[in-house]
Amino acid sequence: MQFQKKTVLITGASSGIGRACAHAFAREGAHLILTARSSDGLRTVVEEVGEAQCTLIPADLTDSRSLLTFVNRVTTEVSKIDIVVNNAGVGLYAPLLAAKYETVRTMITLNFLAPVELTRRLLPLIPRGGAVVNISSIAGKVPLPWFTLYSASKSAINAFSDGLRMELDRFGIHVLCVCPGYVNTSFRDNSLGYEIPDQVATRKHFVVTSEQCAEATIEGLRLAKKTVVVPKIGWILAALTRILPGIVFWYMTKINNSLPSINRR
Repeated sequence: MQFQKKTVLITGASSGIGRACAHAFAREGAHLILTARSSDGLRTVVEEVGEAQCTLIPADLTDSRSLLTFVNRVTTEVSKIDIVVNNAGVGLYAPLLAAKYETVRTMITLNFLAPVELTRRLLPLIPRGGAVVNISSIAGKVPLPWFTLYSASKSAINAFSDGLRMELDRFGIHVLCVCPGYVNTSFRDNSLGYEIPDQVATRKHFVVTSEQCAEATIEGLRLAKKTVVVPKIGWILAALTRILPGIVFWYMTKINNSLPSINRR
C-alpha cells in the first residue's frame, strides 16, 4: 500500500500514538483528517506536520451527538477516505470491585463502541484498496488482572477486527489490528481509575514508544498484515497465553496477589 496523496483519518490525534501516526503518514505524503477532544492539542499537531496537509475536526467520540456531527462534517467535506485509523482510547487501571459504572461505560464507549460506529458510518467512503486500522493492545490478547476491563474492551476490538476483515474482503478493504505493549505516553496519566501498578510499569521488555507504534502501523499496512504486535517480543507472551494458559495465568495471578487488596465490602 502506498500513502502518497491518500486521505487518512486519525482519531485521538492530539497526542500519543495518534500524534505519531499523523507525523508518520504526513511524511509519506498523505492528507490527514485529525480529530480529538483537545482543540489545542490538534492545532499543535497541525503546526508540526503542516497546515496544508491537515483537516482539523475536534470531536468527543464518547458523545453520540458529537460523533454524528463529526461524521456528517467529514462526509460533507470529503468524497473518500482511504484509511481510517481508530486510535482514540482510554485506560482503566482498577479491579472490578473499585470500578464505577459510569467510568466503565465511558471506557467501553471510547475503546469499542465509538470505533465500531465510526467505521460503520464511514465505510461507504472507503474505496477498494483502502483500509481500517484499529489500535488495540497486547492486553487484548493477554488478560491482565489489574487491567481486566480494559483488556476486555481491547479483546472486543481484536474480535471486531478479525470479523470485519472477513466481511470487507469482498470489497477489497483491508483491516489491520495493531497491538502495542506498554506505550510510554501520557496514556498513563490520562487513564481512568487508579495508577498502573509499579510491578507492571517497570517491566521494560514490553515498553514501546508512540513513534515505534506508528512505524509498525505503516509497515503493517504496506505488507498487508492482519495483526501487528509491537514490540515483537509481545508475540511470545500472546503465544504462551494460547499454548500454556495455565502457566501465564498463574504468573499473572501471582503478580496480582502482590498488589494492594480491595475490600469486598
